[in-house]
Amino acid sequence: MIPKPPRRFFVDVPVANGATRRMAVHDWGEITNPNVLICVHGLSRNGRDFDVIADALSDRYRVLCPDVIGRGESDWYASAAEYAIPNYVGAMLKMFADLAITKYDWIGTSMGGLIGMALAAAPNSGMRKFVINDIGPEIERDSLIRIAAFLSARPPSFPDYLSLFNAAQVAIAPFGPLTDEQKHHVIGTSCRKREDGQWEFKTDAKIGEAFVAGLKLPPVDLWPLWSSVKQETLILRGQSSDLLSESTLSKMLNIAPQSRSITIEATGHAPMLMDDKTIQAVREFLLQTSARPELSACRA
Repeated sequence: MIPKPPRRFFVDVPVANGATRRMAVHDWGEITNPNVLICVHGLSRNGRDFDVIADALSDRYRVLCPDVIGRGESDWYASAAEYAIPNYVGAMLKMFADLAITKYDWIGTSMGGLIGMALAAAPNSGMRKFVINDIGPEIERDSLIRIAAFLSARPPSFPDYLSLFNAAQVAIAPFGPLTDEQKHHVIGTSCRKREDGQWEFKTDAKIGEAFVAGLKLPPVDLWPLWSSVKQETLILRGQSSDLLSESTLSKMLNIAPQSRSITIEATGHAPMLMDDKTIQAVREFLLQTSARPELSACRA
């Protein structure tokens, strides 16, 4: 059975005009443990994606898995324009300030990897080790178009859970081989039943609006940001990822000699980090146990 977070708390994140939004954080491990690991999810996901790996690492870390504003149990921003990486970075900094966190390790999937990149490259960053999951400084446009089409076409509600579950199968297929229990976990923690009996995803539709609007803007060159990342870094890539290309991965490794990579077989964008082999590889990297050469390509 997939474990549930033992605790949850909220961070009051400042927004415009002196208002705040509550950001939910799922909290694992001993509260007093000074070794902190932050796990941050992808664009339309939430912190419960990390339940399996957070539980596995909670013997050595206090693991914090936020629902970035607009997702999961967190509040929503008032406008689509507020859904932007700088605001997400600000939310993380507020969490650090509230909890007096000065040093931490980071696992970031897709959007969570971009947030982590910004934090890692900041002057006097408190990040020690960085796991970046299936994203890099150069993002394939075809993948962005695919994601935008999915977000735009997703129905606002479903008559029952099974209808929502079936509709979500195409979206979760690239996450890699998942058991039935894992599929229900990934989908079940991302939706809710409304008072009118309809089922919906726990994601603000304005996130999709912001994403589609962003495609119309010139792409931002993130390579200088990646060049500023000095932390020891583990890059995870799904073998058939359409977002992180092999050429981009190769360039990332060349620019950052302190980085290494793992290719996860039978997986696209983005690995869900629920299989034993990937979790063990991440654990070894974070805890500096003996890394094995065969970790360059693994899949449970």
